[in-house]
Amino acid sequence: MAEYGIPYMGSKGSIVNELIKVFPNADHFYDLFGGGFSVTHGMMARRSRDFKHFHFNEIRPGICDLIKDAIDGKYNYNVFKPPWVSREDFFKNLDTDPMVKILWSFGNNAKTYLFSKEIEPYKKSMHNAIVFNDFDNLAKQVMGCSFFREGYDIKSRRLVLRNRIEFYRKTTVPEFLYPFLKEKDLQVLKQLQPLQQLQQLQQLLQLEQLQQLEQLQQLEQLERLNYYNLSYEQVSIKNNSIIYCDPPYVGTSKYDGGFDHKVFFNWADDQVNPVFISEYNVPDKRFTEIWNIKKRSNLSHVKTLNIKIEKLYVNKSGLKALRL
Repeated sequence: MAEYGIPYMGSKGSIVNELIKVFPNADHFYDLFGGGFSVTHGMMARRSRDFKHFHFNEIRPGICDLIKDAIDGKYNYNVFKPPWVSREDFFKNLDTDPMVKILWSFGNNAKTYLFSKEIEPYKKSMHNAIVFNDFDNLAKQVMGCSFFREGYDIKSRRLVLRNRIEFYRKTTVPEFLYPFLKEKDLQVLKQLQPLQQLQQLQQLLQLEQLQQLEQLQQLEQLERLNYYNLSYEQVSIKNNSIIYCDPPYVGTSKYDGGFDHKVFFNWADDQVNPVFISEYNVPDKRFTEIWNIKKRSNLSHVKTLNIKIEKLYVNKSGLKALRL
């Protein structure tokens, strides 16, 4: 399945292809809680002919600039070689660099550092080997070589690492990787059973996420895209529009600060244009559930855990539009 937008907490990237089928055609498409741009990206990629203009809004500062930079090619693998961002660097640049804030935070929550203290040295070693072809002793041990030959781009280097770790997982995990494994995983090793958790060492999350930024370069017809850095109610909505909202969910702490759901639902009910709302559950009876899908939380590494039912609700104007 295609990935859209930038990595972002609560991203709809994994369900975009199904979600965007629900929206009826209109002149304008508004994504008022745009987050990582995944829904707007998916709409422009898959439903460009169904709308004349696309409007992306995200209240958090820096996100629009990050997306614009990605579209302009700043994060193309051929020109951007991401330096390693340590835990100290992360917190130092948390409020000034949106790329660091989003891509180097755990679950893209823009709050906590991506890696644990135990595994950070391993990640740094692999990052520098793959991005800069700079091998320390650990990288030499893991890779079984001291450098990549000419012609190996970053994607090829990542594949080499994945294959190497998969080999260790299926055969014998070398002792030089023990310091980066959790105690429960070491106990599994001692019982000579396959170590499934070793796959975590295989992930180079910040590079995979940069690949999503790079994909934004493929967007066409950008003159039809408008950006806003406002609160949802401050965006001026044009006639003949579809409004999509992915607000902080009821009963969760998805974003910093408070969010007044009562005010939001009153605003959505007052709109003359169709308003579609993503939620787990909307208790307000003025809105009707029209669609749902299972989605795994992006904070879980275990496929069988944290399965949520994402639902889509619509206001009265939207329900009327769907019945026409």
